Amino acid sequence: MTSTRTVQQLCQRDGNVTSSSLASELGISRQAAHRQLVAAIKRGELRAVGEARARHYVAIAPEFRFELAGADEDLILRQVEERLGNQLQSLAPRLREIFNYAFTEMVNNAIDHSRGKYVDVRVACEHAGFHMAIVDDGIGAFESVRRSTGLEGLTESAAEVTKGKVTSQPERHTGEGLFFTSRVADRFSLTANGLEWVRDNHIDDTVIRQCEHPTGTRVELDVAAPPRTTLQQVFEAHQDEFEFTKTRTVVKLFGLGKDFVSRSEARRLLHGLEAFREVVVDFRDVNGVGQSFADEVFRVWANRHPEVLLVPVNMVEPVQFFVERAERKRQRDI
Repeated sequence: MTSTRTVQQLCQRDGNVTSSSLASELGISRQAAHRQLVAAIKRGELRAVGEARARHYVAIAPEFRFELAGADEDLILRQVEERLGNQLQSLAPRLREIFNYAFTEMVNNAIDHSRGKYVDVRVACEHAGFHMAIVDDGIGAFESVRRSTGLEGLTESAAEVTKGKVTSQPERHTGEGLFFTSRVADRFSLTANGLEWVRDNHIDDTVIRQCEHPTGTRVELDVAAPPRTTLQQVFEAHQDEFEFTKTRTVVKLFGLGKDFVSRSEARRLLHGLEAFREVVVDFRDVNGVGQSFADEVFRVWANRHPEVLLVPVNMVEPVQFFVERAERKRQRDI
């Protein structure tokens, strides 16, 4: 029996394949089995899930292409349902609710913002949940945001997207779709313009890093069964009176290192946050801040926007010192 056929059978039987399971079926070493799995990935037959010992491989679902001109996300969803047969119907109601929301939001982004010609859709529904990939051939999400906001660089634009309420068409869109999709998934990634934004909700962390991506935008997300959260819970955590009022901005995304000292770094962090009523300022992985940075955020900006509550979290002692110092100065200003 060939390794390709064995891999297919293991994926059908178990939902995935590992180096150990393939080695056992073929009677070869784990090292040899791993080489077979790497070759299958290169052929586009498998994708890797998990890290280290938890790593396993699942079959890649067929890809469907749709023209963007005159497209409607609901009609595309309906066509994908027809092509996948009973796969989507097998999802539990809460999983299906998340799937429908994420799918229509991401496809709508491709239709309205990408300026591309096509969107490619790949969906894999497994007993353990679902994987989704939405890929367009447009200008790239971060370039689209850069053009519409006037920000200087793509990294700044990528960081801006993580806040929510950022859109290239504010007259037609709220910019909330990416924000809520990134939080309802177990793992979410958006790749465009040589950058990748990854949010891992298992560890409540986010990162922006350089990567290779020739053109367009690629969005991928995984949701396990049973879902870690629900759409309603995610919405409720960030809204007040049904309005999106609360966000979380991650300081490390807005500078070049782990120390933040300048007012310009602070201003990049603060851009657009006046649209919210409550902002959690997350200092995870930040070793230190300068007086100017803390003063700009927690005194100058806070004085200008007293209607916005700033909530600093995950501060090491040197960060906490300057933040509290700036907050005390603000109290004296009032």
